[in-house]
Parts: sequence; C-alpha cells; structure tokens
Amino acid sequence: MVVTSPAPADDTRRARARRAGREATSASGREEPRGVHRRGPSAGTPVALLTLAALLAGATACADRTPGMRAAAVGDRRSDGLHGISPVTPTPKPALNLTGTDGLPFDLRARTAGLVTLLYFGYTHCPDVCPATTADLAQAMGELDPAVRARIRVVFVSVDPARDTPAVLVAWLHHFDPGFGFYGLTGPFAEVRAAARALDVDVEQPRTGADGVIEQNQNAEVLAFGRDGRLALRYPPGTQITDYIHDLPVLADQGATR
Repeated sequence: MVVTSPAPADDTRRARARRAGREATSASGREEPRGVHRRGPSAGTPVALLTLAALLAGATACADRTPGMRAAAVGDRRSDGLHGISPVTPTPKPALNLTGTDGLPFDLRARTAGLVTLLYFGYTHCPDVCPATTADLAQAMGELDPAVRARIRVVFVSVDPARDTPAVLVAWLHHFDPGFGFYGLTGPFAEVRAAARALDVDVEQPRTGADGVIEQNQNAEVLAFGRDGRLALRYPPGTQITDYIHDLPVLADQGATR
C-alpha cells in the first residue's frame, strides 16, 4: 500500500466539516442531541500505518471483521498500485431497496448499475467522523476530471432512520455535495444492518441511556464497488483525500459487466 503525506489543511478542513454537519442539523429543524460516538483513528493517518498498527495491536475489529486488512499490510506497495484495501472476497453490491431523499423508492443496484459506487453507512447527527468523511469524498470528487466523476456515485446510507428522514438527509448532504451525484438513503434499520453485516460493517441501532445521552457505534469505512457491481476496495477511517483521487479514476476506467 502506498503511504502518502497528510494534507497540511486537514485539521482546518475537518473542523469546517464538523461545522457544516452542525449547520445541516440545525437547518433540518432538529436539535442536535448529545451523543457518544466511537471514533476511528485520527484524521490524516496514512492508510498503511492504520492497517499495520491495528494488526500489531491485535485489534479484533480489523483482524477478524475485515480480513482484507491483513493482506494489505504485506509489503509497502500493492502490485496494482492502488491505495485502498482489497477485500478477501469481492462481495456483490447489496440489494438494498430503501427511500431516497426525494421520498421515492431507491433500488441501489439498479440506480448505480455500471457506476463506481462509494457506499458509506453513517448518520447525520454524527459529530465528527461522518461529516469529515463526507467532506473528504466531496473534495476528492471535485478534483476529478468531469468525465471520470460522471462514472462515480457516492451513497450515504443512514443507520439512524428514525431521525434521518429524507428531508433531513437532503438538507445535510446539501452542505457537502455541490452536484456531484451524492445519494442519501434511509429505511428500516433491520434491512440496513443486514446489508452492512454482509459487507463486514458493524452498525448498531441508536440507544438512549438513563441519562438521556444518545449512543451509537458505527463503522466508518468507505466501501468502493467497481463498475462490475462487486466490492473492489475498502477505505478505513483516516484515509486521505489523495488516496481517493488516485484510486477513483482507475476504478472508473475499469469496464462494467455487460
């Protein structure tokens, strides 16, 4: 895996992303709750170092839930030159039928057929990782050639459907997506969780403690599906924008299944 240097403006960019997330929450007409969010590794940490550190520490989530990370730590460079983590199994894109930001049914496979799809499970009341990751994806998309960008879609699937209505999702995504093709989906939590678990992504339903604090743990990986509809790469928390900018044109140039 290729190690890149952190962008010097990462801290400022992520602070802006957090503010954008709070502004979006306010714009939706809902008060942002207090919450506990399990954070991933710090922003700007190179992907290869994240992987190696997790393995050496014996982190169960990486070693057991995401076996592709083990393979990614072998050697400093991948044979194909890509920066993401290859999954052990190229799992098909989930057959999710949820509700889009327009309130209409959204068939994930049908609407993204033949396109590179960046799938991210998150929630709009997330205080840090979700807005930062979404901002990273938006910035990376903005750096791509328009012809490449036209073959890519970002799909944000809510793991908090009780609060993330279509109206809330569209208001939140508006703060990040200037028209690059970001989709927001919401629907029954059981369906979302089943799809996530099939992809080795751990999500939990929000819960409110006795003190009124809303707690929710969720995996912060971005999953990249190739144009053939199969999982091609995984991007853990801390993935840098330059990694996406490097990999996405390669995935977009690879042919779709006929």
